[in-house]
Amino acid sequence: MPPMTVKATGCGAGSLDLPHPNLLRLMIGEPVEPLREQRLTVLETNIDDMNPEFYDHLMERLFAAGALEVYLTPIVMKKSRPGTLVSVLTEPAWVEALSEILFRETSTLGLRVMEVARRCLEREWREVETEYGRVRVKLGLLRGEIVTAAPEYEDCKRLALARGAPVKAVYEAARAAFLQGRGEA
Repeated sequence: MPPMTVKATGCGAGSLDLPHPNLLRLMIGEPVEPLREQRLTVLETNIDDMNPEFYDHLMERLFAAGALEVYLTPIVMKKSRPGTLVSVLTEPAWVEALSEILFRETSTLGLRVMEVARRCLEREWREVETEYGRVRVKLGLLRGEIVTAAPEYEDCKRLALARGAPVKAVYEAARAAFLQGRGEA
């Protein structure tokens, strides 16, 4: 089925006795532009024998080497041992470099490598002025419509430290400023 917003559907059965079902289904709709899709790679490994203090360093190295996402998931491994699933999302061009980091910086003996498709919203940045200073707000757009807006955490953190304010206060001020329409492209 092509990408579309369905406006109406209908179905019916024919009166002829055929060797296959004599059915018809009709969908009427408006075409929509398909979402942007990227071909990416996920690297994963399960670890149950590494000092957990090392994960911070591992994540920093992976991000610096081109990882788009790095996340850790608590898991239960064989013999009921607690473990960590390390997942890395990356462009295919960075698979070798990131694999090497995982082998050098963790206790793993093997990696799973999977190709995945990722759909994501178009992104745009706006700046808003708050009582604490300027904050960037990341917008997620679906076919040109803003469907999500989030103040940039690092901006909020920097301003919170500089002003001696709670980071959540800066975050909420930026969100309120954006909602009041004070954002600039």
